Amino acid sequence: MPTPALLIALGAPAAGAAAPTPAELAEVLGRFNAVAHFPVPTPSATQLQALAGGEVLRMVERRDDGNLRLVAMLASPIPKVNTWLATQDPHYGGEDDAIETNVRLGRHWGVWYALLDLPRPFEDRHWVIKSWDNVELAKSSGGAIWEHPWALKAAELPAVRQKVADGKVPGLTLATFDAAVLTPVNEGAMAMLDLPRGHSLFIYHATTDIGGAVPQRLVVEYVRSKAEQNLRRIEARARDDVPKHYRGAHPPVRGCDGADVPPMP
Repeated sequence: MPTPALLIALGAPAAGAAAPTPAELAEVLGRFNAVAHFPVPTPSATQLQALAGGEVLRMVERRDDGNLRLVAMLASPIPKVNTWLATQDPHYGGEDDAIETNVRLGRHWGVWYALLDLPRPFEDRHWVIKSWDNVELAKSSGGAIWEHPWALKAAELPAVRQKVADGKVPGLTLATFDAAVLTPVNEGAMAMLDLPRGHSLFIYHATTDIGGAVPQRLVVEYVRSKAEQNLRRIEARARDDVPKHYRGAHPPVRGCDGADVPPMP
């Protein structure tokens, strides 16, 4: 039986391996939507054709509760484990214009606080979310589906405030914390799905309302405008940087299936 490191190497597509077809993408998305914590809209035939051709697919969906959700997808010849590491390795950090701190961490989940510094005249926004690895789904799918959802956890805000008051959040004062507006909606997920011939599908979706006087449609359109750039950046990191960075004595990063990802060969 191949070693875990060799399995990663074998997961990479052979040179010249054919890209997934629209039918194959539809089949994989159908299986994902049948079991995912957060299913995604089914792309049209035209959208599936574009996705199969290597384009970043961006969709805006109005949910049953009236909120807008941005969904972005990218089919890639890069194994999903590389994309997982490109998004989960703590060495890659978070957003440059946000202050972030963990509140509580478990083996497969974490509670995180973030404050986004907005330019005047807008007030800063902050939120607390719980994110988790859908370990059960990863195992039940035979490792073919990795989903990492998140959802608002506003009840944790008092614990964060105490952490700020105790001076345990560098760069954040209590006055700034108290003046920030809590986002009323913040949930979504990243998912990495196996595709035929060693390819993978990366899905990112987010439902966000930052509250105050900023319309949700404006926020969603802004996120939509950045989606292709962000997914391409993650793809490039997964392709070019992860194989060189995640090696040797690098601290292990836990995969969505609950096992540590072995170093790259």
